[in-house]
Amino acid sequence: MSWNNDHTPTVRIKADTGYQNDMEYMARKLANSGFDDLAGDILQDKSRMDVNIKIAVKKAAKDEVESAKDLVRKRQYHSKSGYVGHGNLVNTIKDSYSKGGLTADIAPHAESKDGYEYGQAFEFGLKSKNYPAQHPMRDSGRSLDVNKYADEALKNSIKK
Repeated sequence: MSWNNDHTPTVRIKADTGYQNDMEYMARKLANSGFDDLAGDILQDKSRMDVNIKIAVKKAAKDEVESAKDLVRKRQYHSKSGYVGHGNLVNTIKDSYSKGGLTADIAPHAESKDGYEYGQAFEFGLKSKNYPAQHPMRDSGRSLDVNKYADEALKNSIKK
C-alpha cells in the first residue's frame, strides 16, 4: 500500500476583507453629501486597516505555530510508550503566507524514512499499527482566538 500525503493537517488563517468595500461605499456617500473630511478620515482608517489586518494574520499564525508545537510536545513526549521525541516533528511546524499576506497556512512537514508525512500520521493515526490519532493541529486551531487579533487590528486602525 502506498501512503497518501495529500492530507497534511493544516490550520488556515484567512482575513476577510469585506470591510474594504463597505468603507469605500461609506466614504463615497459621505463625500457625495458634502462631508469630504469624514470621507477622508474613513479612507485613512481603511488604509490603516489594510496594513493592520496583515499584521493580525501574521501574529495569529505565529501564535498558532507555538500552540501546535506545545500540543505536539505534550502529546508526543508524554506517551504511554515512554517515547522521548527528538524535535523532528515539532521543528517542522511552520507558517507560510499567501502573496498578499492575507492567508497563512500552519502545518508540519516532517517525513519519515518510509516516505509518509509524520505530521499526518501523528494527527490522524495509523491503521496499520497501534498508533492513535493525536490531533494537535485540529485542537490548536480550534483554540485560536481570532477575534483577539481582529479586535486589535480594528483598534489600531480606527482613529477617534
